[in-house]
Amino acid sequence: MLNNKGFSLIESLVAVTLLMMMISTLIPITNLLIYEREILHQKRLFGNELHAELQPYLWDGQDSIPTEYFKTVNETKLKFIFLAKNQLLKGCVEWKNVKNKTNQICLYGYSAK
Repeated sequence: MLNNKGFSLIESLVAVTLLMMMISTLIPITNLLIYEREILHQKRLFGNELHAELQPYLWDGQDSIPTEYFKTVNETKLKFIFLAKNQLLKGCVEWKNVKNKTNQICLYGYSAK
């Protein structure tokens, strides 16, 4: 024991085990954060796109309601739906996010007429 010039096998195994435990927890958390960041980015971007698409219906009073159409933004296929509910105009956008789940955002507005 007095002439020990290096790590023992047990010390090396403990160090490798601790390193593998840290790696096995950090990689899934990092992937989750990347996916959630992309989902939030898509919500902001597509919410703005819905707002822009809703404006002609609110200001010009287009009579072609209910309307449903598709548009591609940033390589993502969006489904826009516009309906009249009582005195409000309801506009929704649907898409599949990076986790392959369907997301939907809806905005309401009063017609300018």
